[in-house]
Amino acid sequence: MTQFDIDYRKGKESEIKSLPDLQYVFGEDLNLDPEMFAHFDYHKDNIMCELKTRDDIKFIDGEFHYTTRKGYKMILDSIYFDAIKMRFAYQYNKRRRLKNEKEKRFFLIWKCNNEYFYWELNWGKVEYFVEEYNRDFGHGYKQVRDVINVKVEFIKPLSTLSL
Repeated sequence: MTQFDIDYRKGKESEIKSLPDLQYVFGEDLNLDPEMFAHFDYHKDNIMCELKTRDDIKFIDGEFHYTTRKGYKMILDSIYFDAIKMRFAYQYNKRRRLKNEKEKRFFLIWKCNNEYFYWELNWGKVEYFVEEYNRDFGHGYKQVRDVINVKVEFIKPLSTLSL
């Protein structure tokens, strides 16, 4: 079993377990998307959320502490996600604007060692930067991918979100 398969299974389990916590914040009408590889895990009329479970990141004294699989420790200045999710959100709202429909709000949720943090996607390019990664993403071979690095000063505890 590849590292991707292990991480994927863990992520799917976390999505199910996290649903009640996220419904508490976003409303009982927040649903888990049944699509296996949906760009965003949860949705409701005006919101889509993507959950990233990161047990190797701990929030300690206002900082995100990360431990690599090899045991190296570091303090993060950004947390990333695949850029395809950002592109999907942008195109989704672009289509809605063309139809004169209300845009959705998109949230990235990180579950770091059982604590939830969020960032609301925006296209201002102040709170994040795009980077090209060339590494093994868990499949056993290197891939080139664009990722969005959200600066940690813009990642907030989910408990502070007011809709």
